Amino acid sequence: MIPLRSTDLLILGVIIGAFLLYNISKLWRSWATSRRVVKAGKAEAAARKFLESEGYTVLAVQERVPVVTKINGKPHKSHIQADLLVQKGKEIFVVDVKTGETALKPSAPDIRRQLLEYFLVYQTDGVIVLDMDNKKLYRMEFEIKFPSSKGKKLAPYLVTFCAGAVFAWIIFKGGFLS
Repeated sequence: MIPLRSTDLLILGVIIGAFLLYNISKLWRSWATSRRVVKAGKAEAAARKFLESEGYTVLAVQERVPVVTKINGKPHKSHIQADLLVQKGKEIFVVDVKTGETALKPSAPDIRRQLLEYFLVYQTDGVIVLDMDNKKLYRMEFEIKFPSSKGKKLAPYLVTFCAGAVFAWIIFKGGFLS
């Protein structure tokens, strides 16, 4: 057996230490993720009860909508998944349940983009952000004015004008108003 030198032991120690550090950090992330999932699950269960006490009917929980995005013609499958779909009266809403700091800023750009995505995909009357920590509802509605990519089209106005001119000429020249 070859005796180990101090540099060999150092290298071996670094390798074993890196291996242990990697696995411990992996376990930590896994534990933190599972804790977050459990907290979110409890918040959603409480959210359903809260929304029902506010007069909403829960229509769906974690409903997934498939989405295909084509990049250079190649399809990429994914999905959009909202926390809840609810109804109150004749209106249907997507509900995004939030806790902590994110719930306090429903108009933050990243949250607003997520809510707009829900609004466009689920095609509801609006989106509700539910702050479960403070039991507060934020009703979000989007009015979208899509920009015209080609500007105003002149043809429909021109055709309408010509039809009106021909109609007026027939009435006056045809003797209908004489």
